[in-house]
Amino acid sequence: MEGQNLLVAGLLDTGSLENRFGSWVAEALGLDLQAAEPVDLAIGGVITHARSIPVDLAIEGLAWRAPVSFCDPWPFGFHLLGQEGFFRFFHVSIRASSYQLDLEPDTGEAA
Repeated sequence: MEGQNLLVAGLLDTGSLENRFGSWVAEALGLDLQAAEPVDLAIGGVITHARSIPVDLAIEGLAWRAPVSFCDPWPFGFHLLGQEGFFRFFHVSIRASSYQLDLEPDTGEAA
């Protein structure tokens, strides 16, 4: 439904191309996945059934639109933000020693 928001935990996953969320997120937001083609994926040793649609996402006031594969089953307590669905939209700086992550929107300009 337009304007629905849901706060979920996301894991930044450089090894995943796409964003992967549990299907319960789509259900909670009232998203219709029926028109999306089903595919089977292996994630963390689990075979899951997924349907992908574009979704508006936001973090700390930064917003973007990207495909999300909604997966069932999804036994994880977090969702995956991948290369094409997250990292391509931002410059990401990670400082592990101080537990910090900085995001800047990618404007498409070379650094």
